[in-house]
Amino acid sequence: MKVHLRVFVGIENLGKAINALTDAGITGFYILEYKGMSPQDWKGFSIKEDPESTIALIRDYAQDAVLVCTVVDEDKVDDIVETVEESLEGEKYTILEVPIRRIIVRYGSNKKKTHKKTEQ
Repeated sequence: MKVHLRVFVGIENLGKAINALTDAGITGFYILEYKGMSPQDWKGFSIKEDPESTIALIRDYAQDAVLVCTVVDEDKVDDIVETVEESLEGEKYTILEVPIRRIIVRYGSNKKKTHKKTEQ
């Protein structure tokens, strides 16, 4: 089975996370940039329900974060996670493992279509 491995890190630890993932043998990744707040940072906030106030609050208080994503074979996940944990020791991060049931790849107008159902 394939696993969608996701590592949330603060922007300042992006290089460490990517280096750890590549050292562990991943062959590709993509990133998404976020602004977010942890529950402990959010505690005590009350937001006015108009969109402008909400966006202003997020811009003022949220931290920059990055989600680094890759797809790996399930049997490699533990070694990859261990490498990331060692590299990010003492830093704030979150790792998610999401099983993939199917991968569909389209090659534009070439009419090639690949359906790969992963084993369960």
